[in-house]
Amino acid sequence: MLYYIYLIVLLILIASYPILKKINIKVVLYFSLLLFILAGLYLVFNADPYLRGSDQMRVWSAVKNINNGNYVDFEKGQYLNFHPLQLGLVTFERLIATFSENITFLYFLNLLFNIGSIILLWLISKVVYENKVVQNLTAIISVLFTPLLFNTLFVYGNVYGLTFLLGAVYTQLLSLNKKGKKRIIYGICTIILAGMAYLVKPNFEIGIVAMAIVYFLAIFRKRYYIILALGVLLVIPTVNISLGKMYSHEINENISLSGGIPKLTYVVMGLSEDSNGRIGWYTGYNDKTFSDNDYNTNKAEKIAKKDLRKRIDYLKKHKTYTRKIFIKKIISTWTDSTYQSIWNGPLPTWGGKINTDIMRIIYIKDGESKLYKFIRYGSVVIVWTIFLFSITCTLLYLTGKMNIDENYLLYAVIFFIGGFIFHTFWETKAQYVYQYTASLIPVASVGLYKVMDFIWNKIGKLKHK
Repeated sequence: MLYYIYLIVLLILIASYPILKKINIKVVLYFSLLLFILAGLYLVFNADPYLRGSDQMRVWSAVKNINNGNYVDFEKGQYLNFHPLQLGLVTFERLIATFSENITFLYFLNLLFNIGSIILLWLISKVVYENKVVQNLTAIISVLFTPLLFNTLFVYGNVYGLTFLLGAVYTQLLSLNKKGKKRIIYGICTIILAGMAYLVKPNFEIGIVAMAIVYFLAIFRKRYYIILALGVLLVIPTVNISLGKMYSHEINENISLSGGIPKLTYVVMGLSEDSNGRIGWYTGYNDKTFSDNDYNTNKAEKIAKKDLRKRIDYLKKHKTYTRKIFIKKIISTWTDSTYQSIWNGPLPTWGGKINTDIMRIIYIKDGESKLYKFIRYGSVVIVWTIFLFSITCTLLYLTGKMNIDENYLLYAVIFFIGGFIFHTFWETKAQYVYQYTASLIPVASVGLYKVMDFIWNKIGKLKHK
């Protein structure tokens, strides 16, 4: 049924082409943002102000402890001893906590960051392909991409990190297109914003590497882009070393972000099957391996290497099973159209309280209510549009049938492919990958515009015959 619905939606979109060509781009942007803000404010002020008992709560608990001079979270067997890479997010949220420790305030701040992400996607689309239809489609698709709305209630580094990363990409595009001092200023802004993205969410290093590749390829035009390429890459060790020194000084104890749970444990977990038949989801293997080896990173890493070799040998011998589990993992990671953004909210099963009828329909009657189904399947239509027309745009560019800002296209494709490969082997969940899809929105908007324009040109020629 959904295929027929999608076909109808596409026909409506194509039919709206003349309107999208005429209507002012700022009118569409402001109207779309107004609807997004109203929906976001409803979530902010009607959601239960609580943090789920997972990483988001543990990070926030560490923030309050450290700000009060209590460094228990650094002790052996405590959260930051397990996850020192969370110190970047802890540092950022410590700054937020100086203004307010109110959870509703954190929701509101998330809403502002998500609004920032939509505006940045729109600005990026102007650099990628300046055209009324493209900018209007970018605004509409961004606002309808549900993770940007429902992750307002997900107080974690993904939301902050995506905004900072999109800001870094936008200033990178300007540094590649501007001349003189502006190029230098935008280059410096790119490095700072990339550093902030990595600070709050280290997984965004995939985006940072993609940006560095774009700069490296620009060296063939101007040699000094090598400085910006290296500058972008160096934010990763710079942030890690700076955080280690800062907290070593603050608590008077040696802190290293290379310690804690070994990264290899996440790969072992990413290739494993849990008791529910899910592939690559969290099983606790990483925490258990670290604690069972007396919280010693080197010992835990040796065990992880041994377990990884065993798992790879097993997968090599059972090729049919291996194909099956990778397909299952890709499906569970990439085919949730909301990217678990509703699941991240105040679900009663996780201790959340529901305060209004609309919130009850969305968060309690999961899969039963008409509103939930509308959101769920409406999101499918949006995600299909992003993927289908991103591929269309890329193919048109590769066949030489379209001009587009190749820097952003290159970045978006590398970022998405990098994320896809990373989560094929690493621990996974749909909530971890929405940023890769969101970054394709400007590319998809160009692809959709080109299809619309082609069809209407054909219609115009038929009319003149």
